[in-house]
Amino acid sequence: MKRLIYIADPMCSWCYGFIPEMQDLMKHYQDRLRFSLIMGGLRPGGGSPWNQEMKDFLRHHWEEIMEKTKQPFNFDLLEKEVFNYDTEPACRAVVIARDMAPEKTFQFYKAVQHAFYFLNHDPNELEFYLPICESLDIEKDAFKENFFSEEYKKKTLKDFAHSRQLGIRGFPSLVLWTGGESLRLVTHGYADFEKMKETIEGLIE
Repeated sequence: MKRLIYIADPMCSWCYGFIPEMQDLMKHYQDRLRFSLIMGGLRPGGGSPWNQEMKDFLRHHWEEIMEKTKQPFNFDLLEKEVFNYDTEPACRAVVIARDMAPEKTFQFYKAVQHAFYFLNHDPNELEFYLPICESLDIEKDAFKENFFSEEYKKKTLKDFAHSRQLGIRGFPSLVLWTGGESLRLVTHGYADFEKMKETIEGLIE
């Protein structure tokens, strides 16, 4: 079966805004395409200073996305004096969930986005993920062991490398695999359901 590969980062704000469109796409093609999720790595390691310039940039960015997509944002995070916008731990958590409960990968990914963008919890902390594990019946002790393991840090880096190998430099992105070495770009950046559906139909005819 042909596969739709979604390359994203749970702390990418456009990826959060993209969720309703992605859900519609998955529902529409659930019997015709398989879906897989690769972590792209938006800001692995953080690095950007958490100053007023950064906060103003994020506020403007989030307001724009909220207006376009109607996804709800909580801006309380921007009042924090200290925050490390490191997206690697959140990506690592999704990679772990993908291994531990493959059928729940997308649900876990969405829950991470909700906990960050709407609840403003800190994804650098293990405690961020435990309620999500509980809600999805993912074994918390095994998740905790994996979260701090070198194995999963390396697996997450492999996802980032895979994303680059696919030629992806921005998120969200969707690639259609039709067999063999054939990969076709569906979207690089935000797109609505109808536009993506039109593109996909043209690729799978």
